[in-house]
Amino acid sequence: MPKLLTIGVAGLGHGRTLIGANSNDDIPVQVTALCDTKEDELATVAAEHSIGVTTTSFDELCETDVDIIGIYTPGPLHAEQIQRALAAGKHVMVTKSMVYTMDEVETVIAAVDKSDRVLMVTQTMRGRYDFIEAKRACDAGEIGELFLAEAHYVHDLRPVYEYSPWRVQMPQDLILGGACHPIDLLRWFMGDIEEVHCYGLRGGVSKDYPQEDNFLINCRFTSGKIGRVANILGAIHPPGVPGNSLTVYGTKGTIRDSEKRVDPAWPSPTRTTTTTFPDGRGHYGEMIVMLRHMADCVLNGTKPWVDVRDGARIVATGLACWESVRSGQPVKVRNDF
Repeated sequence: MPKLLTIGVAGLGHGRTLIGANSNDDIPVQVTALCDTKEDELATVAAEHSIGVTTTSFDELCETDVDIIGIYTPGPLHAEQIQRALAAGKHVMVTKSMVYTMDEVETVIAAVDKSDRVLMVTQTMRGRYDFIEAKRACDAGEIGELFLAEAHYVHDLRPVYEYSPWRVQMPQDLILGGACHPIDLLRWFMGDIEEVHCYGLRGGVSKDYPQEDNFLINCRFTSGKIGRVANILGAIHPPGVPGNSLTVYGTKGTIRDSEKRVDPAWPSPTRTTTTTFPDGRGHYGEMIVMLRHMADCVLNGTKPWVDVRDGARIVATGLACWESVRSGQPVKVRNDF
């Protein structure tokens, strides 16, 4: 398949996962420009993948002849960079969290509405095959009416802090930049979140991280259904526990990740099925799915799975969680964007 779209990527941490497009012939996208503040790493990655355009300046990246800017820089930089990319006439892929304050939400929504460009927040869990299959099964009614869901993000971040020290220095917001994963999963399956009650605690395992890094979040959706999030990022990773997991409860069955248990005619025995998927996907495999979807949005006008307003609602949910941590009370979530 000819490569119809080109991408310039800013940030070679998570951002380098987009370069997988260059070795996948069935994706009409190619990374042709790179931007990073680490010049040695920039040169090494560019040489490894035969990418000819490199720069340490985001403005210069926006001036290059590319269709899409991929923003994979530290979160507090996103709002300004999104606006600069859109002003340059580029479509935008941006990592989570889209932005970090409500003022930034309003500014970015206005910038997207003013442009005729696509903005997609690349919430990577949307690219996991097991979650995609779970969503298909739920939408098909295979486990009946959904009434409850829970999602976990468990990750010992100490090794991550070593290769990306900005997460400690800023520090990174671990609700907006961490719990956003399970929050997005719950919204995908259950709809908008109306209210949250969140507890946060600094575990002390990550000695240098200065604020809360473990969170338990109870949610009520606008539908009246309920859910919960465990966002445990400041603990020694427990054995046998996946980094990301999702359980969805319906009136006829339950799905946990790739396993589905259906009980359509109680008291007959339940039936359990497990679906297997290719190994070794990780973020690289998830981003291949996201890139294919982005191409569909740009070329065919498909609505992004997480567009600017969905991104805004995730940010609003995270900000409500922080308000709840500070007040100890349930907090309403703004959804009117």
